[in-house]
Amino acid sequence: MSDRIEIATASVRTPLGRVWILATEGGLCETRLGNRAGPSGREARARGVKYVRRGRWTDQARRALADYFAGRESPLDLKLEFREGTPFERSVWEAARRVPYGSVSSYGALAARIGTPGASRAVGNALGKNPIPIVVPCHRVIHGDRSIGGFSSGLAWKRFLLKLEQGQLELKWAKGMRRRGA
Repeated sequence: MSDRIEIATASVRTPLGRVWILATEGGLCETRLGNRAGPSGREARARGVKYVRRGRWTDQARRALADYFAGRESPLDLKLEFREGTPFERSVWEAARRVPYGSVSSYGALAARIGTPGASRAVGNALGKNPIPIVVPCHRVIHGDRSIGGFSSGLAWKRFLLKLEQGQLELKWAKGMRRRGA
């Protein structure tokens, strides 16, 4: 049993519920927003991992997210460890990380940015599998017509995060990201 991967857990309280932080020694590997269950022993056994408390693995992310939810633009340039995802999905997640705080991009513009123009739907599917929402800010990706699109943790979270950053209607398009009809 000692060969199980250790994953440290911590959480931050928000107006919409708790955000769980899961990290390995290599970096942040998952965030779970409000309506998602916190880590449990049963889940650990099913995943073949061991949940532990290791402040040195989670404290930086916990502080950054606490600042973020307090309305302070917090640099979320944390070290990440993607434990899942195809090369395409990871490229989408990395591109989403470059959408600045208080800005939005369209699914189509993100697809073009990673060299797959016309792959808006595939980009949306990849963002739906994003294991580290907020730090990989998939909430900043919306439809080209400025409608909100989807979000893996629900639209209430997406609206909340966009409003926290400025309010959806006032968000700026990220430089080089705006595409009509995307």
